[in-house]
Amino acid sequence: MTIKSVYKSEIPAKINLSLEITGRADNLHTLKMLVCPYRGYSDIVEFYPNTDKTDIEIEIAEAYIGFDKARFLNFFNPKIKAIGQKLGIGGRLVVKKGVQLGAGLGGSSASIAGALSAICDCARELGKYTPLDTSFLLALGSDVPCMLFSKPCIVTGVGEIVLPVDLPFETDNFNVEIAEGGSDTAACYALYDRLKETGADTSACTDNADGANCYEHLNICGEEIALFKNDLTLPACRLNKNIQTLIIALKEKHNCVFLSGSGSAVVFKADKF
Repeated sequence: MTIKSVYKSEIPAKINLSLEITGRADNLHTLKMLVCPYRGYSDIVEFYPNTDKTDIEIEIAEAYIGFDKARFLNFFNPKIKAIGQKLGIGGRLVVKKGVQLGAGLGGSSASIAGALSAICDCARELGKYTPLDTSFLLALGSDVPCMLFSKPCIVTGVGEIVLPVDLPFETDNFNVEIAEGGSDTAACYALYDRLKETGADTSACTDNADGANCYEHLNICGEEIALFKNDLTLPACRLNKNIQTLIIALKEKHNCVFLSGSGSAVVFKADKF
């Protein structure tokens, strides 16, 4: 059997056009999100199969300035090992890392989704492909299922329900700036819970009234979406004041400013819908 020498996949970053925390299930937060790809950043993954190997070697060929290789590999290595074992494939995986970690842009999930796509393409040609269930995909990362589509999606539950959608507006003219200091997703959710328990107004955009946001409500495929509303904005701003400062500065120039995921990426669009 002849197979390709390399299988390649490119996964763009994602931005959250909305993020609503709807409850909890099995100690995880349930969400309703509207996400879309952001092609200003992307991860490119190349898989070089080796039928004589049963493990997958990882190489970081390129990375953005400030990339924390140790942090990335600590997360990435066991995920790739799990994929290789699941599909019974070995070889070499080369990653060109363009999506920043800790920015709410799907930095870890972009690499996982790219690796999964490339390795699965190879597995299909080798006749080794096994359908991957939702629980396996979620174990790789909650954003992995939606990022595999690389198109706008409504995501609900803990990331397991993904509905690709067509949006009634263009997303190509969104822009992103990343606040210094990054953001810790787990810490943001933990602070959100504490704020809710104290009765704080978690719908506030920042602690500064000048940073308040205007939300637009949209019905997409029967789902009511509060565009540009992100329930993690206030906790992210409290944990990293650079995020709040950036939001307020951008709102002085643009009429549509919002946080992606748990930050620290702030998205803006100059014109109205």
